[in-house]
Amino acid sequence: MTSHARRYSFDRILVDLNTQCDLLLPKGALPVTNRTEILPNIRRLMIWARTEQLPMVSSLESHRTGESLRGLPPYCIDRSPGQRKIPFTLMPRRILIMGDNTFDVPHDPFRKFQQVIFTKRTRDFLSNPKADRFFQSLSVNHLVVFGVVAEHCVKSAVLALLARQHRIAVVTDACGCWSAGDYELTMRQMDAKGAVLVTTEELISGAANERIRNSRPLMCVPDEDEAAVTVSANGNGNGNGAAHSGIAAHRGNGKRPNGAGNNSARPLSDDQLRPAASERLRPDLRTRRRPAGVPKPQPPTGLA
Repeated sequence: MTSHARRYSFDRILVDLNTQCDLLLPKGALPVTNRTEILPNIRRLMIWARTEQLPMVSSLESHRTGESLRGLPPYCIDRSPGQRKIPFTLMPRRILIMGDNTFDVPHDPFRKFQQVIFTKRTRDFLSNPKADRFFQSLSVNHLVVFGVVAEHCVKSAVLALLARQHRIAVVTDACGCWSAGDYELTMRQMDAKGAVLVTTEELISGAANERIRNSRPLMCVPDEDEAAVTVSANGNGNGNGAAHSGIAAHRGNGKRPNGAGNNSARPLSDDQLRPAASERLRPDLRTRRRPAGVPKPQPPTGLA
């Protein structure tokens, strides 16, 4: 994907996270506790997307056999039935993009496909460098996020996208969870960072449109003394990196830095800080070559 792909813009894009059999079916390896409540709403969103021809980005959790999963039982194992997406979450025109430690993404895939599916090896969707670069290239009014698991994958994706200055709407009654208490805390955290919390009915009816368009992402940084934003190459989407997003952001003292260490400069406004942070969060887009002898990853079954 080259820089001129940025001219393609959208009003809204749906972001569907991990709507897979192991996480949503009763016989799945790790079904969310509220699956019976959220599945009808996820189905409504998918019907809405088909009817309105809305572009969609989806994540596909992908784990290797024998992989350490932080004490969890094996789930969404490559090529297993449980890894497959729920059938009604698949659009007729779709493309699967594997995480293989490169940045190569087809140019303007929404020209041919309605749904772009990225695999991921960690909880953080944007640890796949292809997905990260793809979202960096989008010009979109807002992203509509839903899926599972709310307190892990949904939360990390929403906070990472807010940090990249995307306007986000989270469909609360279409997000699955393992813990009701953690779900409530997660929703409050995302709301505090600038995400707009909506229901399926509010989204489809248009009742939430004004709230979404008037929202403004906040600076998603922890409270620290140093002003620095770094991007790590760990967690690169092929399972070889650390299981985190690789983004560490720190809040400074609100004053413009200078070479002499003089703190008498005027504080920066949010509008001044926002583009600078966005630029610092932009990853290194240099193409990485696949090492010699490493085979090209094969797509999971059940998605063709």
